Amino acid sequence: MSAEHPFVVLPREVAQRIEDADASVGELTLQYLPSEDMYVVRRVAVNGVGVQVRLSDYPTLNWEGTVFIGQWMTKPAPGINEKHLDMLRRGADVHAPYADFKDSLPSLLDPGTKTGFLITHDPDIPADWLTLGVQQYAAWLVNREGVRPMPLAVEPAKLGLGQLEGKWPVADLQRARIAVVGIGSIGGAVAQALAQYGVGTVDLVDPDRFLWHNMVRHVLGPDAVGRYKVDAMKSVLEKRWPDTAAPAHRLDVVEDAHLMRSLFAGVDLILCAADGIAPRRVVSHLARRAGKPAILACVLDDGALAEVIRLRPSPRYGCLLCLRKSLRDQNALDAEAAQELDYGTGFIHRPMTAVGSDLHLVGQFAAKAAVATLLEAQHGDHTQRLPGDYATIGLRPPGDMAAPFDLDRALQVNWAGLPSPRPDCTTCNP
Repeated sequence: MSAEHPFVVLPREVAQRIEDADASVGELTLQYLPSEDMYVVRRVAVNGVGVQVRLSDYPTLNWEGTVFIGQWMTKPAPGINEKHLDMLRRGADVHAPYADFKDSLPSLLDPGTKTGFLITHDPDIPADWLTLGVQQYAAWLVNREGVRPMPLAVEPAKLGLGQLEGKWPVADLQRARIAVVGIGSIGGAVAQALAQYGVGTVDLVDPDRFLWHNMVRHVLGPDAVGRYKVDAMKSVLEKRWPDTAAPAHRLDVVEDAHLMRSLFAGVDLILCAADGIAPRRVVSHLARRAGKPAILACVLDDGALAEVIRLRPSPRYGCLLCLRKSLRDQNALDAEAAQELDYGTGFIHRPMTAVGSDLHLVGQFAAKAAVATLLEAQHGDHTQRLPGDYATIGLRPPGDMAAPFDLDRALQVNWAGLPSPRPDCTTCNP
């Protein structure tokens, strides 16, 4: 056993059995993993009746190791769990005299010449002590030379994003629906981030398969090779984030634009992370027609820069083509001239546009912009206001470009607004 405190894991099923028991004392069975110096409580007995815990959802905790027998107590003497925190904070060598501990807990079993294990459950910890870090459960190593505290982690009663209720608008985002067009390196990171934010439905749109060259930059791995990107991503999202539905659409936003119209009509926002000029132009046009906001995200100049554009379905703001015309009038970089229409379709592959982490950063940036847009517009959350509608981001910027691409530092972000609609724009003025 290490000089540090060994660690104890208490699964929810065990904790619930203790909390529901009509007894104040019972038996525990723990299994020990020497390489991690960790005990996992695998069985709890109440009045001689035991319940075995199977940890199929947690393979790293589900092993067959050395078995130890311990004891649990509920509603121990006042101050026991507070003492546990104090002793832990004072260091690994701190222990309480066994005789004093036994006087406080008369039901404590005598370990004899061995080491015993005890878990104390106090459901009546005062609120101010809970704020300071005292827990309802505490774990102890007990022998006649002294009683030492052990750190203990209890599986929460509520898992997933429900744990963030009251601190994040979980219910609001659970009702939200966002379509992600393009499940490449940026789009995969977008979809993953939206699920982590708690968006209830993330529609995945992409016609391509996941191939070997994708692995260097994608959130998907070798187990996805050969599968359609949308299907592989759906499997990953719904397994890791079961509160998010991820409908998969093996569709090309350009060739299947007629099918996109009905999809976009049913979502709250469209996020385009597809490669190439045409997909962004189609999303810009269809989003405007559907009256939905859109986020466009891509990298430029072989990954030197990134841009994230928020398009708003309002007569005050122009579309993507209005923005491009405005930038050309300012003699700025023509963001579309250097891009290949077929890049990302699986037939033309440019081996270097940006490293994976930079692309994931852009995807997460775009996902945040999407979520912030919905929270501000639909729920009046002014903490989620964005500085503007057009962000250019330095990844490995050359430092010699005109505004808004005049970035000379990594992670530098320039924010700008959108121009007004052009009088002759057929998207903004149908």
